[in-house]
Amino acid sequence: MKNRLRFTVSILVFIAVIFSCSSDKSTKNKQNTQTQNRQKDTVQINKDQYRIAEGFTGSKNQIIDLIKGPATFVLTHQGEGKFTARLMYPDGQLVEVLADVTGNYTGKKRIDVPETRAYVLDVHTEGVWSVYRE
Repeated sequence: MKNRLRFTVSILVFIAVIFSCSSDKSTKNKQNTQTQNRQKDTVQINKDQYRIAEGFTGSKNQIIDLIKGPATFVLTHQGEGKFTARLMYPDGQLVEVLADVTGNYTGKKRIDVPETRAYVLDVHTEGVWSVYRE
């Protein structure tokens, strides 16, 4: 199952890279100009840009974008079984374990995100859970 997830995530990342590399150069120039014009606003936006809040039942993997630097995750779990939440690179390499508990749980985990990029939030449980990035 993990190998299938790794393969699927790798394929998705590969497709995204191919499409981003093959875009029209004039479009890139327009995007660069727009980015430069909005640099002042970006500093203020980045603080809130990648907030996530998810609520699910059962196991789930989700791709999330994070900015390099400190990040605090608030996690909740309702259920009697095991609850494991991990942050991973798309290739399946572990970045950080956010929670590994049994039973009901509410807690915070502060981590240092190593680089700005897409990550996989990998959650295994049979209960109801949510993740919120402060």
